[in-house]
Amino acid sequence: MEQKKQAVKSFYENTHTYLGQDYNIRIRSEIVTAFLADYDTFDSVLDMPCGNGMISLQNASKFNALTLVDFSKNMIKETKANAQKLMVENIQTICSDIFQTNFSDNAFDLVISLGIFAHIENPQRLIDELIRITKPGGLLIIQNTASDHFYGKLIHFYQRIKRKAGKSTYTLNKIPRKWLEKEFLKETKLLNRYDYNQSFLGFSKLFSNEKKYTLTKKLFGDAMNNKNRWLGSDTIYLFQKN
Repeated sequence: MEQKKQAVKSFYENTHTYLGQDYNIRIRSEIVTAFLADYDTFDSVLDMPCGNGMISLQNASKFNALTLVDFSKNMIKETKANAQKLMVENIQTICSDIFQTNFSDNAFDLVISLGIFAHIENPQRLIDELIRITKPGGLLIIQNTASDHFYGKLIHFYQRIKRKAGKSTYTLNKIPRKWLEKEFLKETKLLNRYDYNQSFLGFSKLFSNEKKYTLTKKLFGDAMNNKNRWLGSDTIYLFQKN
């Protein structure tokens, strides 16, 4: 477990590699913004893991207080720089393991957690933690890549090939869509979702980020008109805690 954790941390410390996938960050940001469009303000918001912070920072006008957590020092550095560029001041940044933050129960009325379930050592513990720190009636925006989707299975097959070739250092978690939904729905209700694919499986270098963004949006539409959902292995959920 510790070896996998360090491999994940090493990948995300290389911000150039992660942020080079910014077409996906752009799509996630647009979906989060669309999910929050009908809400006025939130008193306390958590983005964990926050990456470079842009997804939540771009919505900061709706947040009275924003806490951004990531275990990558370089990502926190990027987050602080982006907050300064966007002139967002109502933030707190924390460089920490997700399970060592010690947030109190019912601490936040909005929790954003994207791009983590495939990498975390204990997905069930993460679900329990995210629900624990969300206020009753509060919102959770969650992303998962479904391992039981045909494209998700292809992703895991591709990862096995990369590991055998020595190009990957750890195994992605297999998180079935039905399992994740069942666990969240024990204590929340589903308000919205957006299904899409974020992976070009070895062909990524053939397309610019702008082209990948255009192709993805053309195939799957936006939050108001999510097309071809059956093709999407990735889902961004909007849950509300009971």
